[in-house]
Amino acid sequence: LRPSSLQSSDMKIRPVLQPSPQTPVVDGLAFILAWTYDRLDQDTVLKKLRSSINKLIESGACERAYFGKSRYRENFNILLGGGSKALVQIGAVDSIRQKGGIRIECNPAKFAGGDAQQIHRVMRGLIGRREYNELMRRPLLNVFHAAVDIHHAALNRMLVRYDNGQRMSVMAKRVGKGGFIEGYNFGSVSSDYETTAYNKRQELVHAAILAIAQSGSSGFNDDPLKANKIKQLKRVLGGPEIVRVEVRGKKMRGLPLWKLSQQTNRFARFHFADLSARCAELEPLIEKSFLAMCRQDGVKAALEVFKHTDHARKVHAFWRSHQAAWWKPEELWQQACDALRDTRMFPPEAFEPPGSQVEQPYKKRRRVR
Repeated sequence: LRPSSLQSSDMKIRPVLQPSPQTPVVDGLAFILAWTYDRLDQDTVLKKLRSSINKLIESGACERAYFGKSRYRENFNILLGGGSKALVQIGAVDSIRQKGGIRIECNPAKFAGGDAQQIHRVMRGLIGRREYNELMRRPLLNVFHAAVDIHHAALNRMLVRYDNGQRMSVMAKRVGKGGFIEGYNFGSVSSDYETTAYNKRQELVHAAILAIAQSGSSGFNDDPLKANKIKQLKRVLGGPEIVRVEVRGKKMRGLPLWKLSQQTNRFARFHFADLSARCAELEPLIEKSFLAMCRQDGVKAALEVFKHTDHARKVHAFWRSHQAAWWKPEELWQQACDALRDTRMFPPEAFEPPGSQVEQPYKKRRRVR
C-alpha cells in the first residue's frame, strides 16, 4: 500500500469529530439562609451549636475550616461521599448586612449520589428539621457558577469573542519555540460576573497527576486507591479534548432563587470561530497576523485594526464564515438553572415566586436552655 492510501484509510477510520457542547453543570454554589434568633441570646445559641459541631468533627463526619479572617463565628466542612466538601459558616458577625446567619458553599458538579442528602442531614441535626426545611424554601444566592464543556474542541483551533467584555486577559504557556493558549478570562476582578473559556482537559490531567503525587510512594499493586487514580489519568489522556465555557456569578448579592432564570444569558455573549472548518481563506501572512492579534488583544480589537486597510473585507469575511454552527447558546442559561434544580439542594418551592405559594414566616419559639 502507498502512504497516501494508508493516510486516506486512516482518515476514514478516525474522522475529525465536530465539537459538541454538553449539558450545563453547576460548578460552584454558595447561598445564605436568613437564620435569625429573635430574642434569644446569640452566644447561648452558638454555644449549643458549637458542642454539636465538635461531636460531628469527632465522629469524622466534619472537619474544622480555618480562615485568617472570617465574617462568621463558626466555620466547618461537611465531608461528602464523593470526596468533595461543603463549607458551612454559622453565626454572621452582621446578620442584617450579610442577609442571614448561615452560609453554605459547595460544588454540585462534584457530588456523588447522596451528597446533597448528607448536607441536609447534618444541617437538620444542627438547627432542627422544621427550621432548616423552612429556611431552604427561601435561600439567597451568593455565588453561582455554570459551566458548559465542549468535547472535541481545542482553543488553538478556534477564536473566542465575548461581547460587552470590558477587559480580557489571555493565559499562555509556551512549549519550545511555540506556544498555546490555555484560556481566556473576560471581566475585571471587581466585577459581579467573570466569564472564561479554558482548556478543561489540561486541568483534568494536572489534577490527576497531583492526586497520584499526594497519595504517597506505596506500590500500585498494594494501593487500590492509587491504582484507581492511575486509571483515571489514563482515562483523561485517552479522552476527547475539552474546552470549558464558564459563567461565574461571583457576587449574586442575595438573589432569590426564583429570579435566577431571569438573569442575562451570558453564554450568548460568547462567539467562536472554528478554524478547523473549511471556509473563507486569507493570505498566509495576513491570516497569521489576524490570528495573533485576536489572541493577544481580542477579536474586536483585531477587526478594528484591519478596518481601514485593503484587507478589511476579506478579514471580516474570514471571521464571519468561520462562526461555529455547533455553538447554540440560546437555551444554555435556562438549562443551567434546570441543572441547579436537579442537584436536589433546594425544594421545588424555592424556585417559585412568592405569589405562587403561601409564605408562612417561621419563628423559633423554643428557648435554648
